[in-house]
Amino acid sequence: MVDRALWTEMAEFDPTGVNTQLVERVRHALDEAGHQRVKIVASGGFDADRIRAFEAIGAPVDSYGVGSALLRGGNDFTADVVRVDRRECGKAGRRYAPSDRLERVD
Repeated sequence: MVDRALWTEMAEFDPTGVNTQLVERVRHALDEAGHQRVKIVASGGFDADRIRAFEAIGAPVDSYGVGSALLRGGNDFTADVVRVDRRECGKAGRRYAPSDRLERVD
């Protein structure tokens, strides 16, 4: 998935996921709206090497989410909240997918 703000620049870098260009645009928009104190947390596919790369170019990130990078072995998975009280609420690209492997826990 690519943010619309980056559609015109797609040939110049990998526009998918969290990238420095998108983070810079978010910081600029926040600053322009008077929200200089709002912090930016970047997450999704971050490990030590990727953080170093963002830091090396001075990306305006205040902290990083690194959940999967801390795990070892084949048990890496994520889960997103996509429905609350039968109301759809998933972020773009996420939706409810029924599974006969799940059971209700009370």
